[in-house]
Amino acid sequence: MLQSAAIFSEGMILQREKKVPVWGSADPGTTVSVSIQGQCVTTTAGEDGSFEAALEPLLASEKETLVIKTDHEEICIRDVAVGEVWIAGGQSNMEFPLRYEKYRDGEFGTVNTNLRFYDVPEICYEGQDQDFDYSSVGIWRKAEGEDLAYFSAVGYYFQKEIAVELSVPVGIVGLNWGGSRSCAWMKEETIRRVGEPWIRLYEESVADLDMEQYWKEQRTNPMNDRGSQGTNPFEAFILPRTPSAQEVQDFFAQMGGQMEPEGEAPGGIPAFDEVVDAKTRPGCLYEHMVTKTAPFAARGVLWYQGESDDMPGLQSLYTAMLGGLIADWRALWREETLPFLIVQLPGWRSWLDIINDDYTTIRRCQQEVAENVKEVYLASVSDVGEELDIHPKDKRTVGHRLALLARNHVYGEELLSDAPAADAVRREGNEITIVFKNAGAGMTVAGETVNALTVSCGEKEIPYTAQTAGDCLKILLHEPAEGRVRVAFAQGDWYQVNLFNEAGIPAIPFRAEC
Repeated sequence: MLQSAAIFSEGMILQREKKVPVWGSADPGTTVSVSIQGQCVTTTAGEDGSFEAALEPLLASEKETLVIKTDHEEICIRDVAVGEVWIAGGQSNMEFPLRYEKYRDGEFGTVNTNLRFYDVPEICYEGQDQDFDYSSVGIWRKAEGEDLAYFSAVGYYFQKEIAVELSVPVGIVGLNWGGSRSCAWMKEETIRRVGEPWIRLYEESVADLDMEQYWKEQRTNPMNDRGSQGTNPFEAFILPRTPSAQEVQDFFAQMGGQMEPEGEAPGGIPAFDEVVDAKTRPGCLYEHMVTKTAPFAARGVLWYQGESDDMPGLQSLYTAMLGGLIADWRALWREETLPFLIVQLPGWRSWLDIINDDYTTIRRCQQEVAENVKEVYLASVSDVGEELDIHPKDKRTVGHRLALLARNHVYGEELLSDAPAADAVRREGNEITIVFKNAGAGMTVAGETVNALTVSCGEKEIPYTAQTAGDCLKILLHEPAEGRVRVAFAQGDWYQVNLFNEAGIPAIPFRAEC
C-alpha cells in the first residue's frame, strides 16, 4: 500500500531553493512518482518497500498540491506552501508552548496561515504511539485560533521574524522533549566514542531492575503519555508559573501512584533523578524521532538544550557531546555544514528539587562548539533567565536573538547578530581594560553597575568601578593589587547580564587573568 512519511501531510511547508527528499513506502518494486510545481520525479520502491525521490529546488509559493502516486494508488497532499523550514530541537525550553509564554496575549487573535508548525511525536520506545493516543500530534498547524497555542514559543517568535524579513512562508518542525539529555538525541556509537560515561550511567541505573517488568510498567505510565503535547497535565501544571513545594507534592498525590516517583527530595518534592526515565536510554530519541524526521529538507537547526546534561562530573563532556550530536544530525540531513543556532543557557539557581550544579561549564562547552565547529552560532539570552524557574517565560527575546543570527549568518543580511565576547584583557596599574568583539558602535550598561562582575587577587575580592568606552569595559580598582588579578563575569549560578552591545545583545560569560 502506498504511504508517505507522516511529516508529508496537509498544510505542510517545504523548503525552497534546496533539493527536497520525499519518502515513504509502497509495494516492493513499484514505480512511484512525486510531482509539484510542474515537475515530476520517479523512483522505485526497494525490496523492503521503502522509496525516496528527490525534487529539484522549489520556488516560494502557497496553495500547492504534492502528488505521490503509483499505477494504482495516489496520494494528494493539499494546501502545501514552499518557503523556509527550520528544525527546533532540544528539551523543555524549546518545547515550551506559546500558550504559556510571557507575551502570548499579544499574539492570540492574530492569523498568519503562512506560519506553520509540525510537532514530531515524542516517542522513546517501539510501540509507544500504540500504548497512548497520539492523534493530536504529528500534524501541521497554522498560526491561527487554538492551533497557535501548540506552537513552540521560541520557534514561533523566530519564524514570525524570518517571515517578515523574507516575505515567504516559514515552517518549524519541533523535534524536542522536555528533560531530555544530549545522549538521547545521538547515535549510540557516537556516544561511546565521545561520552562513554553517559552510557555507563544509564547501565548502572537499570542494573538492578527487572527490565521485562520495567517496560511493562512503562506502557501504562502516564508520564509516557506524550500524545497531548502542550496540554500534558504535568506541563500544564508546571509551565505557566513556578509552583511551591507543597503544590508539587499535592499534584503528584492527585495523579496517583504511577506518576509519583519513588523517594522524595528535601521538602517533600519528588526526586525525579531517582526514577529511570524511559527517555534517558542513550540513543532512544535519535532512533525513534530524529531518524523518522530526517532528511526532511530544512534551512537549519535551532538548538536549546543542555539543562539535563548538568550531571555532576559529566558537564565537561558537553563540548564533545554537542559536537557529536551536530555531526550525527548533519549526516542524517546529508549536509556537512547544516547551520546550528545554539541558545546559551541563562543564569538560574534552583527549581523544585533540581539545583544548578554547574551550568558554568555547560555554557563554556556551548561556546567552544560555536567557536570551533563550522556554521554553529551562539545566541546569548543571559538577560532573561529566572532565578527560581528553569523555564524562563520570555521566549520572545530568545526567538529574536536566534532570528538575528539566521538573518546575518544564514540569509546574508548585514546586521550585528553575535553576542559581545571578551577578546583581549589589558592591565595598567590599577586599571583593567577588557576589549569586546561584536560590540558594534559600543558597549553599554543598563544600570549603575555591571551585574555579575567580580575582580579578585588571591582569595580577596577587590572593589572597583567600571564604565564602558566604545568597545571596551574599563575597570578601575579601588585598592592596589599585587600579582595576577582575576576577572570573572557571569560565572555564578544566578545572574542577569546587563552589559550589552549596540544591538542589545548581552555579553557572554568569561574568565580572565591579567
